[in-house]
Amino acid sequence: MRKKEKLEKLLHIVELFDKRYRFNEFKLGRTSVFHEERPDRPADVASEEIFGKVREMILADRLSYGTVINILHDKLCMRKVSTRWMPRLLTDDNKRTRLSMSRHCLDLLKRNSKEFFRRVVTVDETWIQYYTPETKRQSKQ
Repeated sequence: MRKKEKLEKLLHIVELFDKRYRFNEFKLGRTSVFHEERPDRPADVASEEIFGKVREMILADRLSYGTVINILHDKLCMRKVSTRWMPRLLTDDNKRTRLSMSRHCLDLLKRNSKEFFRRVVTVDETWIQYYTPETKRQSKQ
């Protein structure tokens, strides 16, 4: 089977899941096809209040920028994440595992679709990125 055929087959599976999900949503009383507003965290969490708190901490402790960065990186093991899109960052092993699991799900679906959909739990929407940034700066957007 060629890559294009595999991709079309997987996209068909995604469409089946989406149709079944929408069907169940309307069955449970949903009346709109548009996404409802969710209480998600805003993309930019910086505000004047946060700026003030950070300024107070810096002035109270008199820590330099370098000291703060060292504490964040070395002691707290925190790091800056450049991108929000994870699927394009999967390793080849991750991609193979994902493909294998998708095939397994397809086999289960073909065997008994009613039971399959009864046991499927959806957690969140899947985002598929079609744009691959060329630089680290572009990936932060």
